[in-house]
Amino acid sequence: MSNPITESRSLFEQLYKYAPIGIAVASHVNGRWLQLNPAFCEMLGFSEEELIDSPIEHMIHDVDQEMERFRSNFWDMTNGVSQMYETEVRLKRKDGSLQWSNIRACIVRDEENNHPLYLLVQAADITRQKEAEQHLIEQRKQLEESTRISRILTESSLDLIAIHHADQERTFKYVSPASLGMLGYKPEEIVGQSGLFCIHPNDIPIVEAYVAGQMQGLAPDRINYRLLHKDGSVVWADTITHYIYDEQGNLQEMIAVTRDITASKKQEQSLQEYQSLFDCNPLGVASLDLDGNLLKANVSQEHLTGHSKTELLSQSFDHLIDPVDLAKTRYHFEESVKGEAQSYEIGLIHQDGRRIETRVINVPIILEDRVVGVYGITSDITESKRYVEEIENLSYERALILNAMSEGVIGLDQNGTLIFANPAAAEMMGFCPTEMNGVHFEKIILQMQNEAIPYPVNESPIVKAVREGRSLPRSESVFWRQDGSSFLAEFQLKPIMDQGNTRGGVLVFRDMTSVNDIIRAKELAEQADRAKSEFLAIMSHELRTPLNGIMGMAHLLKETELDAEQSGFAEIIIDSGESLLHILNEILDFSKIEAGKMDLSRDPVDIQEMLASVVELFALKAAEKNIELYCEMSDQIPERVRGDETRIRQILINLVGNAVKFTEKGSIQIRVSVNAPEDGDPNKLQLSFVVKDTGIGIAMDKQHQLFQSFSQLDPAINRKYGGTGLGLAISKKLVELMDGAIGVHSEMGKGAEFHFTLLLEKWEDESGDGMEASDHTWVEDDQSLLAANIRILIAEDQPVNSHLMEELLRKLGGVCDIVENGEEAVRALERESYDIVFMDIKMPIMDGIEATCKIRQSHPEIPVIAAITAFAGESDRDACLECGMQDFISKPFSSSEITRVLRTWVPYIRAHR
Repeated sequence: MSNPITESRSLFEQLYKYAPIGIAVASHVNGRWLQLNPAFCEMLGFSEEELIDSPIEHMIHDVDQEMERFRSNFWDMTNGVSQMYETEVRLKRKDGSLQWSNIRACIVRDEENNHPLYLLVQAADITRQKEAEQHLIEQRKQLEESTRISRILTESSLDLIAIHHADQERTFKYVSPASLGMLGYKPEEIVGQSGLFCIHPNDIPIVEAYVAGQMQGLAPDRINYRLLHKDGSVVWADTITHYIYDEQGNLQEMIAVTRDITASKKQEQSLQEYQSLFDCNPLGVASLDLDGNLLKANVSQEHLTGHSKTELLSQSFDHLIDPVDLAKTRYHFEESVKGEAQSYEIGLIHQDGRRIETRVINVPIILEDRVVGVYGITSDITESKRYVEEIENLSYERALILNAMSEGVIGLDQNGTLIFANPAAAEMMGFCPTEMNGVHFEKIILQMQNEAIPYPVNESPIVKAVREGRSLPRSESVFWRQDGSSFLAEFQLKPIMDQGNTRGGVLVFRDMTSVNDIIRAKELAEQADRAKSEFLAIMSHELRTPLNGIMGMAHLLKETELDAEQSGFAEIIIDSGESLLHILNEILDFSKIEAGKMDLSRDPVDIQEMLASVVELFALKAAEKNIELYCEMSDQIPERVRGDETRIRQILINLVGNAVKFTEKGSIQIRVSVNAPEDGDPNKLQLSFVVKDTGIGIAMDKQHQLFQSFSQLDPAINRKYGGTGLGLAISKKLVELMDGAIGVHSEMGKGAEFHFTLLLEKWEDESGDGMEASDHTWVEDDQSLLAANIRILIAEDQPVNSHLMEELLRKLGGVCDIVENGEEAVRALERESYDIVFMDIKMPIMDGIEATCKIRQSHPEIPVIAAITAFAGESDRDACLECGMQDFISKPFSSSEITRVLRTWVPYIRAHR
């Protein structure tokens, strides 16, 4: 039976002896060889006996840096730090040559005690592999050198070199740096873009067809087309394309070399333009040698002279010139030969013998700084010279007429430059006639806007009208001379037409008056207007303030226990106060309308409800006079319209009030109908109102005075019925403010019919129920508790008014403190807290506006501040609201106004406590 150990050892010995790689054993103590197989000895060229007991490190090439690493790893393996070490080194053969080997080394250990026994080394010859690697390295270096040279050539080339992928878009794979100089793009901006990038849109079909043809072998090698530079300019390109295929014939890449040929294209275009300029020129063009012989002539030259090209080119120009102008022509030609361009007029003899008036321009032909010929450019000016002669004759006649005119006459071209000016214009503008021609109008005369402000340059009405070819009707304007003086001019402007084209304009003007008078009159008018406005504002305050006390106290008096006679006296005071207030309101309304300061609101108006309130207002007076008062309203009128209810109501009150006043018996009828507006605007409607009475009527010859200010038709009637004469004048102006018209039909003794129309907007209800929602809604059953527990401060400098307001508030449950000016109001709020402040606007020391601003700095929301003012204008209301006031009542105030303020703001105050 065989021994496995013996067999295994025999197998190992055979493997050791015949292995193709070197196998050796060395001492793990000193690294000397103990045993080497034949392959190892053959690899080194030594016998085993020659190597036994020699150090391993002697066979490693000293130059290799593996020596120290091998020693370090040898001891690591001996000490158990590492198990194996592998490296590539050059070994020294016996004959002195070097051989690349792959060395593997490991420590063989005792299996029982793990003590190191010996070092096992394997070596494999890798010389051929290293030589192959070196060869590849050399080839790579050569390739890199070749690539480097190619890159240098590519990058230094002025031509653009591009490599495209073979995809459908022919995407740029590589672009040479020449792209920056040629197209303004860096290469990285183009790489990855479609092959059509930068190609002019109009040339894309040409390029696409070229590529398709080339791939089929049908297109030429190169193509010219346009590219777009990054700055938008056009670059002409000449491109040659090469196609790279693989072994199977599949397209791999496309290499395109593009050259900028813009300069040559421009040169080619210039040559074409020159040829077109020569052949297609409507003027006669010929080239001549230095002796005056015609070398070339265009068709226009043939037509001009009547000679054929053969006749023209057979001899010099002498035979074409009128003998009287021959010397002149030769002189100018000789000057041209010297290099000086010439322009002159001569006569040519046509082939039929007649003289042709011409203008000739000679241009020297210069090549390499030397005159080699002359271009002759000839134009026919026969008709224009005849036209100039006729104009000269007309100009003489025109000068006679213009010089005799007293009005200033100025001719302007389309740019506003003076062509001519007659002596009267020169005198009015303070210029010598010879100094004016060729000067711009605005450098002689300035046309001013209002307030003596000059128009911007070239924007005055006269200059603009001349530029646009328009006429200006007769009108007046202030003209300022350059010396600072001015005059009021009446002027008109007419365009100058020539065969349907505008050539400029003619300005005719005359001095009307001195500008100083105009400015003085204007200033006086402005001062008077300001004085009137200030007077009305003061009167409004000064009259309303005592009137407020009179009416307020009369109302309080009437609520006390009075006998019949005393109650009648109080009623008379109240009626008189209301009449006085009505007159005051009419005067102020009229003044505001006259000053253009009447603003109309655009709020929802219930026409039916408004008519009912007007009828209710006059129902008692009509019943007292036994007059029937009724109203008719069309069903077509919408429930609400958009307009100014107060002003419409004011018009109706004026008309119905007059009807009641001047009607002793019979009836008063109010009718309202609706019509479509004349302009067809679907968002508007036209309401027609008629107030018809059976009163005393109006005489026909007096009706034109009805709507005039302070007009009273008959003093006797006025004494009987009373009135300011402003009601109808105000009504007319209010109607016209609402784009309407008012009129009257009447006869004496047969009553009167006043009618007016108003153009109003349709009301679009956005809330759904047509009613505006109130911010604060609150109902108090007991009026005496309305202001209960509400702390109130009254700031009013008039004792009567402050006492009146205190009484009104006391009846509503309020307890009030009173101060006399805004400064005291500010100090009062610093000491105590108030819920509501009634603040008069006009007070000494500090007014209500300033006081409110100071209060709002420390009290942003509470207290509620309500303005009290005698000024009832919209601007006054805005000023109050801007400074922080929340409400607004005007003098003379009533208990209903005070109640309204409390009902509006008491819930808000209680909610914020």
